[in-house]
Amino acid sequence: MNIQRSVARDAVAISKGLDFVKNEISFYETMSKKTKSVKKRLERLYTAQEHLINSPKESKSLVDQLKEINQI
Repeated sequence: MNIQRSVARDAVAISKGLDFVKNEISFYETMSKKTKSVKKRLERLYTAQEHLINSPKESKSLVDQLKEINQI
């Protein structure tokens, strides 16, 4: 269950695009104290950023597949 939730959250971050991800990363990095949830959010954002930069076509395909699955 946690894996599915994580993939869904990663897909949401990926679907918002590289500029959005970079802005979110810079916002959260400026926080002096980072809670566990912020650290996890940064981890997801860095993963999304890596996927968007290294394999944009595969990232789009993943988002499309997840949207199709969630519609059923």
